[in-house]
Amino acid sequence: MPCHPARARELLARGRAVVARRVPFVIRMKDRTRAESGVHGLQLRIDPGSESTGLVLTDEKTEVGERGAVVTVRRGLFATELRHRGDQIRTCMQQRAGYRRRRRSANNRYRAPRSRNRTHPAGWLSPSVRHRVDTTFSLAARLSRYAPVTEIHVERVAFSMRQEEHQARGTVRTRLQAKWNSTCAYCGATGVRLNIEHVRPRSRGGSSRISNLVLACVPCNRAKGSESVEDFWRTGPSSSRRSSDRSNRRSTMPQP
Repeated sequence: MPCHPARARELLARGRAVVARRVPFVIRMKDRTRAESGVHGLQLRIDPGSESTGLVLTDEKTEVGERGAVVTVRRGLFATELRHRGDQIRTCMQQRAGYRRRRRSANNRYRAPRSRNRTHPAGWLSPSVRHRVDTTFSLAARLSRYAPVTEIHVERVAFSMRQEEHQARGTVRTRLQAKWNSTCAYCGATGVRLNIEHVRPRSRGGSSRISNLVLACVPCNRAKGSESVEDFWRTGPSSSRRSSDRSNRRSTMPQP
């Protein structure tokens, strides 16, 4: 049963307990067994997410309030956050797929891909999702080994991916228009078509968070491409605007 650090130090100083594990810090009683102790069950609450998962150990006690009402008080004893490596696993899988595609054609005879005859078994999950599930189960089992967990609560959220993506896309564009005042973040052009631009390209590990997104006109968006923002600013966004204007003038000039 989890106890206060001062209580743990007292038990260790009196020789009634020994250290069983350093991380997480676990002590084991020497003068009594679990059957001789009053151990209350704990609840393990899991909040899964795509990038991180939160796990909390809580206990519940029934107390009598000031007006005589019986209330249940919930207290958090231990909390941890599990960071997932989904993006890293996805990048490694794409890199491995690129190596395989290259081996089929580079310095070898052509070997046709055989992906159509490979079927997934029932309950198959992608490696990034499987990693998320396995690490969450592993940490939950570890917490259950060092604490008397009797209940596990998992938050489940069901939503439509297509509807959420459409709403999120509209919300992001509205926020970017208000943030950049409907102007290009690179050249300051107004009254033109603006695209959502990734400051750090996704090919270089950039995310789709609002902090990595800006509004950019079509010439600046095409000129930047997959370059980093530092390399793009060396040439200057004005050059992309001038080259686009010259191409537009050539297309509108009358032919002889």
